[in-house]
Amino acid sequence: MQKKFYIVGLLLLLVSVSIGASTTLTLDEALQLANSNNLNLASTSIDVASAKRDIDTSWNLFLPTISASISTSGNIPVFQAPTISSYTYDSSTGTILPATVEVPAASQGLSVGLSASFQLNPAVKDQLTAYNIGYRIQQVTYKQAQAEVEKTVKQLFYFLLMQKKNIDVQQANLELAKKQYDDTQKKYDAGFASEIDLLSARLSYEQLKPTLQQAQNQYQSSMLSFKAMLGEDLSTGLVLEGTIPTLINNIEVQNLNEYLDKTYGVMLLDLNKAQLQANQELSKKQAYFPTLSMSGSYGISLWSDSYTNDFSDGFSYQVAVAIPLDGFIHNSRTDVSMQKLDDSIAKLSLQRQQAVDQLEVQVVGQVQSLNMLFLQADLANQSLDLTQQLYDMQSTQYENGYVTLSDLEEAQNNLLSAKQNILALQYQYITALVDLTSTLNIDMKELY
Repeated sequence: MQKKFYIVGLLLLLVSVSIGASTTLTLDEALQLANSNNLNLASTSIDVASAKRDIDTSWNLFLPTISASISTSGNIPVFQAPTISSYTYDSSTGTILPATVEVPAASQGLSVGLSASFQLNPAVKDQLTAYNIGYRIQQVTYKQAQAEVEKTVKQLFYFLLMQKKNIDVQQANLELAKKQYDDTQKKYDAGFASEIDLLSARLSYEQLKPTLQQAQNQYQSSMLSFKAMLGEDLSTGLVLEGTIPTLINNIEVQNLNEYLDKTYGVMLLDLNKAQLQANQELSKKQAYFPTLSMSGSYGISLWSDSYTNDFSDGFSYQVAVAIPLDGFIHNSRTDVSMQKLDDSIAKLSLQRQQAVDQLEVQVVGQVQSLNMLFLQADLANQSLDLTQQLYDMQSTQYENGYVTLSDLEEAQNNLLSAKQNILALQYQYITALVDLTSTLNIDMKELY
């Protein structure tokens, strides 16, 4: 019986350990999960595979068009009367009688054919170029979507780290308030503190609990959103492991201009322009260059009626060269369509320049914001040092009876606010830094 209790106890211990087990997750692991499970990326990868298939099967541009046919036909007389083909003379009666009477009969036929045709134009080379550019466009589009997912994951990952630090700060502040309450209780019992001081210390301690609970609830809510983004089960326990990137002093805008042409938005504009130019060359060759066409067909026909059974077959072919001429006529439909393609290419060039200019303005604003946040964070750290010194002095003076409990609580609240202010500034800086690296399509390490 005692052995059974040991077994049951061991099973309960194993279950409790498995339930309480959590998975440690780094930022790189979170990015891998997001890239593997994100539905938008999965949808975009289908477009990439489709464009790759166009390249892999581009040899089918040189395949002829082949078709097979089979048909049957018939002829059934309806109102046609029988015909007499010969007569005989009956000498006994002296009359002429029909010797052979032909009755109209149905006839039917069967035809089988096979045909093939092939056209060749110099534009086929530009079609292959268009396939390659289209594949490159889909690759960049996928990377752009991937960068957007990774940016969101990074920002939420660092936000959770900041929330966890905020919870730790508030937890430490709660423990400090509890210590002050316990010390006040001892002084009250010894007759060195009033009942008002005791109640005030207890109130300060109790008022910190709802704030801490609210921060913990917000952390759990953000963690659920993070799990959903990664495609993880919501019941999975996650413990984030990582460090907050250090703040960079005085980022130079001039060092970032070289990255403007490498951003995904500008790259897509360049590729779209290249694809439009390839399509223009393709259209020109189709409109101005001759096209060689070859075709051939082979057929078999069978026809049978009451008196004959015919069989025939035949092969026919054609080789032709078609030379389009309307494209050489000024302002013809073909000529106007070419002019429209020139206009589209010119517009893309202007859009690219406009995108680069806007991107430069955006980067300058982001860098200025980062440098400003760095200065604010530096001032906040100096303020924290002073606030910490002031609290230490107030704590010492309170123990010696030179300041009141309210003065100590005020110093404690100021210290908590200073720590939380630094956390808020750090998160704002990291968020802006992730935005900048995502805009420029660079790794964060390149800025250090």
